[in-house]
Amino acid sequence: MTSQIGSGTPRTESDKSPYFFRFISLLAVILLSGSSLMGQSTTLGIGDVTAQPGDPVSIPVLADWNGQIAGFSFSLEFSGPTPFPLSAMTIDVEGTLAGAIEAEYVQAQIDLSTSTIICGVLFDALPPFNGQTLPSLGYPQEVAFIHGTVLPTAVESTVQFNPQDGFGSPPINNMLVFGTTSVAVDTLYPGSLLIELPPVPQLFIRGDVNMDSVVDLADVIFHLDYTFLSGPLPSCMDAGDANDDGVSDVSDAIFLLYWFFLDGPGPWVPFPNPGEDFTNDSLDCAQGL
Repeated sequence: MTSQIGSGTPRTESDKSPYFFRFISLLAVILLSGSSLMGQSTTLGIGDVTAQPGDPVSIPVLADWNGQIAGFSFSLEFSGPTPFPLSAMTIDVEGTLAGAIEAEYVQAQIDLSTSTIICGVLFDALPPFNGQTLPSLGYPQEVAFIHGTVLPTAVESTVQFNPQDGFGSPPINNMLVFGTTSVAVDTLYPGSLLIELPPVPQLFIRGDVNMDSVVDLADVIFHLDYTFLSGPLPSCMDAGDANDDGVSDVSDAIFLLYWFFLDGPGPWVPFPNPGEDFTNDSLDCAQGL
């Protein structure tokens, strides 16, 4: 077989330069490598965090891949109640493996007017360009954090973070960089910040089993009624634990009788004024005074 090159002498396939075959081999390696990268499963998403008003929060950005990456970028939108309950929002890689290897380029932008976040990270962006990369761990790892502080006035609510391509100008996509090849992340998943109000402490008086704010003989009768006669349980079981031994039983009724008639010790705190139970036990107080 011959091929005509220009107007010169025909050449046979055996006359081709060895560089031609090297080029073909290199091209095959590049194509196979690209195919392998495109075929692997990659994920990027946001972790779920719960906080209370006034708390500082660090919401993780998580990613998973196979092999080594030279960098990554992410693009996401966030939404929540008005007024928005997070202040002083920042992005960084400190506290992640990406931060431990000292990524040389970290650039992030938080746009409150559009409720979007974009970020780009490269691990080897400065001379001497020694090929620094981030290894996979075999499971989703933290690659960045979204930091902020929940407003002290925040109400119970949820802030959603949803990775999506195309935010920013120019548009930024959710990508992982393998060598010099950027590969789109094929699975994106959202996360959230759940803001919960702290529980309201239930106040009670120890020994005040019937919850009438007075500790007297009626409480002994109430206690014996639910202990032996299937009477109604107190709305605050902690109040029925007069001797504060972590159990509400007949010993508490006897304890109160000793106090009333035989000059025994009185109930432990909170007593005689309402307060919280600071004893670590299995009893609770569903409804206080």
